[in-house]
Amino acid sequence: MSPPLLSHLRRNAAAYGALLTGLLITAGATAYVQRGVDLRREQLFENAVTDGSVALLQRMDMYQAMLLGTRGVFSGSQEVERREFRAYTASLEARRRFPGIQSIGFAQWLREEDLPRHEAEMRAEGFPDYRVRPRIVRQDHAVITMVEPFDGNNARAFGFDIASEPVRHAALQRALETGLPAASGKVRLVSEPKSAPDRQVGFLLYVPLYEEPEPSTPEARRAQIQGFVFGAFRMRDLVEGLRFPGFQSTIDLTIYDGGGTRATDLLYTSRSEQTPKGRGLLREQLTVLVAGTPWTLVFTTRSAFFEGTRSSHPATVAGGGLLMSLLVFLVTRAQVNARASAERASAEQRRLASEARAAVRVRDEFLSVAAHELRTPLTSLKLQLQLLFRQLHQGEPVDTVRLERGVETCERQTTRLTKLVDSLLDVSRLSSGKLELQLESLELGELVRELVHRFEAEAQTMNVRLDVDTPEPVTGRWDRLRLEQVITNLLSNALKYGHGAPVEVRVLGDEAEARLEVRDRGIGIAPEDAARVFDRFERAVSSRHYGGLGLGLFITRQLVEAHGGRIFLESHPGQGTTFIVVLPRAGPVPGTPLPPPPPTEPTGPLAP
Repeated sequence: MSPPLLSHLRRNAAAYGALLTGLLITAGATAYVQRGVDLRREQLFENAVTDGSVALLQRMDMYQAMLLGTRGVFSGSQEVERREFRAYTASLEARRRFPGIQSIGFAQWLREEDLPRHEAEMRAEGFPDYRVRPRIVRQDHAVITMVEPFDGNNARAFGFDIASEPVRHAALQRALETGLPAASGKVRLVSEPKSAPDRQVGFLLYVPLYEEPEPSTPEARRAQIQGFVFGAFRMRDLVEGLRFPGFQSTIDLTIYDGGGTRATDLLYTSRSEQTPKGRGLLREQLTVLVAGTPWTLVFTTRSAFFEGTRSSHPATVAGGGLLMSLLVFLVTRAQVNARASAERASAEQRRLASEARAAVRVRDEFLSVAAHELRTPLTSLKLQLQLLFRQLHQGEPVDTVRLERGVETCERQTTRLTKLVDSLLDVSRLSSGKLELQLESLELGELVRELVHRFEAEAQTMNVRLDVDTPEPVTGRWDRLRLEQVITNLLSNALKYGHGAPVEVRVLGDEAEARLEVRDRGIGIAPEDAARVFDRFERAVSSRHYGGLGLGLFITRQLVEAHGGRIFLESHPGQGTTFIVVLPRAGPVPGTPLPPPPPTEPTGPLAP
């Protein structure tokens, strides 16, 4: 190494040391952040796996409960007629309420010597071509005598001996001996035409039916068996009706019959030849019991899953770390503009200190008002409880009227405390950006009428008339709960500040927007206060005359803006106030973040 290079390194050893340290820290921080992203991705996948498996098991439990209820029809009747069974199964609306079910039926347990008599009875009942099939000589048979809906496909199962096929027979034996519902393995349903383009694999659920009383041993169950209520299911129709995060968009589900993953045991897969593949896909395999039969569930992610959970944080950390390392190197090496940097740092510290003092001042003022507002119902609640305690222990007959009044007072104060705490929680969610909207199709006029009806009792107590004008339906995509919160806040304000005058609520709309107007004829709001009443802890009146934390209109504005709308008011002091909410009927633009709350700097009397 040449002397000049050695000299250069010696002079700048501290700078190169700082650069190396920064690079090492950057590498560690990047790896740490990337691991956090990977862990979050894995957790999302784990949650989807849990939701998917639970949804499948819950659906199967619901189907078993339906078949147990169908068995109750047979248990509660001496003999179930065919038309009675048809009426019951029709009332279940199985095709709509139980996706994937092909048919519900009853298989009668018959001895070999009973078959000729059975066939004669069925032909006499009006089925001249009826015969048991396949006709295999064996000791016992389980013949389908009822199946609904009795359409062209399901009619193929009429007269079929389900004990003649090994997979079905094994499930029958398990149901017979245990007395519990039993699922068969993978089968081709008899009702499925062989040439059908949408032919699917399926399985069956069997529920045994015994003579009374209910047997308790395998031998008694075999002696008292009458038959089996069963349900036939098409696997693809059943599974594709499931709902869990990412299913068929970013996460695939494959189901195998049994505890393995052999291709011959495949029951269902959402994967196709067109399903995109990628490297490093997540995969989880688990085995669940469905009515005594093991199913193997295999969850795998698609490449779209990684696209949807991609994060720019590792790249940001790496880029920021490299930039900071280079900056430290240059500053250490050159010592340029040290004085200017110190002055800028000092100015920045003064600014931050000023902001901190302002924040502390706002906090202290808010805590003072919040403590007052919270103490008022707490004090009243405590006094009422003390009075109730004394009344219950005074040794005299209890005055039920006083007791009821005390309990009502306690309930009112508890409700007030709940509303105060809910307001604080809403502000916290809005400030942290954790509020999520659950959009659905709503008719605004109907929602307004419903909420006004809730306020009627309170309005009558205050001798206030509530008028609602909804000339025509106004439908849009909004969050019902949050929209109820907006309307409730506006109605509460109108009753609170309206001085007993009538309150008018009007709903209008055009093709693009909905408009809600809430008008009172109360104290009104001065023009200089019209803007700040929508801020946190702000209000245009003294907190000594009206209670509350001053968060209602702030929360209302945040919720309206989260829907992509706007809120404003028209008012004249002493003549009342009209609050106007305008909402896009199509809902907020997807992916639009919630508007951040503005920084709070007290500009007037702090609202409670």
